[in-house]
Amino acid sequence: MAIHMPVEEQEETKIQMAPMIDMVFLLIVFFMTASHLSTQKNMDLDIPEARSGTVPKERPDRWTVNILRDGTLFSGQQPVTIDELRALVAARVQTEPDIKVYLRADKLTPHREVRLVMNAMAEAGVGDFIFGVLSPANEQESAP
Repeated sequence: MAIHMPVEEQEETKIQMAPMIDMVFLLIVFFMTASHLSTQKNMDLDIPEARSGTVPKERPDRWTVNILRDGTLFSGQQPVTIDELRALVAARVQTEPDIKVYLRADKLTPHREVRLVMNAMAEAGVGDFIFGVLSPANEQESAP
C-alpha cells in the first residue's frame, strides 16, 4: 500500500553548488597552469620537414639547443654565444658525462651554423645528438 504525503510536506531536491564551484575553480587553475607550461616548452622555429622522422621517447631528458635562422643560439630559452655554449656544455659534461642533446634549427639556418654548434659540443665531449624535424604525415615534431 502506497503512502501519500500532502503536497506541502514533500521535500524539494536541491543541488549543492559549493562542491561544483570548487571543482570548476580547480579545473580552471589546472588548465591555466598546464597551458602555461606547454607554451614554454619550445621556441617558435620553422622546423625543417623530413619524411622519415620519428618521435624519440627520451627527448624530455635531453638538453635543448635552438638555432635561429640568423644564427642566434639558445640554450633552452636563454640566449648564448658559441663560447658560452661550449663552456656550459663542458661544465655539464663534468657532472653528467652521458649528456644527450636535442638540436633544433630553423629550416633557413645555414648549415655552417649547425656545424659550428655540433663542433663546439663535440669539443666539449658531447656526441649524442638528435635533430628536430617536422614529420608531414602527422605534423608532429620528431627526430630523424
